[in-house]
This record gives sequence, C-alpha cells and structure tokens, in this order.
Amino acid sequence: MDSYRQRSVADSTGRVYNSAQERFKRFCRAANCRPIPTSEQLLCRFVTYLAKDGVSFSTIKCYLAAVRHWHIAEGLGDPGICQMPLLEQVTKGIKRVQARAIPAARTPRLPITPALLRKMKVVWQADSDRVDKEMLWAACTLCFFGFFRSGEIVIPTAGSFDAGAHLTFNDVAVDSLYAPRLLRVRLKASKTDPFRAGVDVFIGRTDDDLCPVAAMLAYMVKRGNGPGPFFVFRDGSSLTRPRLVTEVKQALTKAGVDSSRYSGHSFRSGAATTAAERGVEDSVIKMLGRWKSSAYQRYVRTPREKLAAISQVLSRGEARQAGVIA
Repeated sequence: MDSYRQRSVADSTGRVYNSAQERFKRFCRAANCRPIPTSEQLLCRFVTYLAKDGVSFSTIKCYLAAVRHWHIAEGLGDPGICQMPLLEQVTKGIKRVQARAIPAARTPRLPITPALLRKMKVVWQADSDRVDKEMLWAACTLCFFGFFRSGEIVIPTAGSFDAGAHLTFNDVAVDSLYAPRLLRVRLKASKTDPFRAGVDVFIGRTDDDLCPVAAMLAYMVKRGNGPGPFFVFRDGSSLTRPRLVTEVKQALTKAGVDSSRYSGHSFRSGAATTAAERGVEDSVIKMLGRWKSSAYQRYVRTPREKLAAISQVLSRGEARQAGVIA
C-alpha cells in the first residue's frame, strides 16, 4: 500500500473512531458517567442502548473498538474489552436477537439468472426509448457479471452523488481501444470497505447476447466522458438504486414474471448462484463477490484472465442449454 493510501485509510479510520467516541461521550453525559477509564458495567449499558436504538451487532463491535482505541491513545492502556465476560454475554445476546429478527423482517429475495436477464432485454429492446434502456441494460449486466451490489454502481438517492465513493466515467477502463476484451471497474467504496481502500473488478467479454463489455461500451459511447455519476438518463438525471429496482421489476412484470421477490441484491445473488451451478469453485466465488472469508487472501493473485473468463462461464452455460449458442 503506498503512502497516500495509507494516509487515506488512517484518516478514514480516524473519522470513524471519532464519530463512535463522540456518541459514547454523549451517552456517558446523559448517564452522568465518566467515559474513561471505562468499566464493564458501563460498556454493557452502552451496547444495550445502541442495540435498542437499532444499531447492528457489527457496528456495535466497531464502537467498542473505538472506545478501546481511545483508551490507548490517552495512555490508559488496553481496557481489556475482549476479556470482559459479562460484556461478551451481552453482545452475544444482541447478536442472537438480531439474527432471529431477520427472517421475520425480510422476505428472501430471488436471484436474477441469465434467463431472466434475457427476458428483460427482450422487453427493453421493444421499448421506444432505446437510449435509456441501453443504459439500464448496461447497469444490469455490470451488476450481474461484476457480482456487484446495486448500490455499488449507482447512487443511493438523487442529489447524493459523492465522487470519492460512487462510480464515475474515469473508474471504468478497457484493456484495448481497438479490440477490448476486458473491462476494469474501480470500486472505490463498498459495504465491506468502509475505509475506501478500493478494489479493481475485472469483467471479460462473453461474445453473446449477454456480453457485459459490449453493453458497457455501447452505453459509454452515448454517455460521453462528462463528470458526475456513471449511469445517467438521457435527460441528465441520475440512475438511483430505487429507480434501478423499479425499472427491473417493471421489465420482469412485462415479461410475465412475478417481480415481488426481486431486488437490487438479486443480481449479486444470481451471479453467485449461477457460478455455483456452473461448477465454479467456492473460493473463487467468494473472491469474485468480495465476500469476507479466511480463504480470501489465498486467491488475490488469481490471474485477471481467469477472472475475465468467469463472465463467459456465467453466460454460455445456460445459453448452450437453451440452444442460443451453437
């Protein structure tokens, strides 16, 4: 990691810790307690308060790390948070309660498969507004073949664009101007990358009707290299995550598919599901999807050509079964 990125990560970490520490200070003031040196009882009250306020277990762990960092920075040493048995029991209880609440609160979403992508493409090809539909098609193929969360390639809401976090024209590149076979997408921030270290995602040509490289290049020619979010409509408005989900649901409905159980996450789950069905190794799927796992570091040097070839595996397997490709 170069010195610039090290400073960026350090700055981001500092901002996260400062925010967490400020919340801990506010809690202590409201409870009329001295924040540091802290106590196990006070931390138990703090994490319980956070859980009741809807803070997730993973974020609560970040808050505790920030409190520990504060103690060390003030010269008080490690408070031994990891060795507090009562606090451990309370945090485990919060984790179990939140885990049990997930099935009741969320309906399992279905994956978007290559077959569904082809249905959507047929619907959009019949639409009179081909320019905007080509943009939507490029976004959908990028989501699927890049194993992206939809929120990683489009902005969350209108007016929320952040050039330091969201996809722009300069974040997309090809390996050749004359015969591009490989697309590189710079993912600057994600759910599992809060410090914005960034990662390059490589996507290869499939040379069929689902080809993500062809879809992206066709859109980029029409879009131009202007600033702002990468995906924009012809009228200049930005493609947001809610709008993308709405457009996908409408296309599926027109294709005769019940769209109620599909969401922006369906592309990512669909890519993983399809890859598993095609026999792609679990370790490679985890790497392509950038999922946290102990095996991840062993595969970070997988050649880019192998990563690009996965796109053809995802696309051609089903296409052959359906007789689309000879």
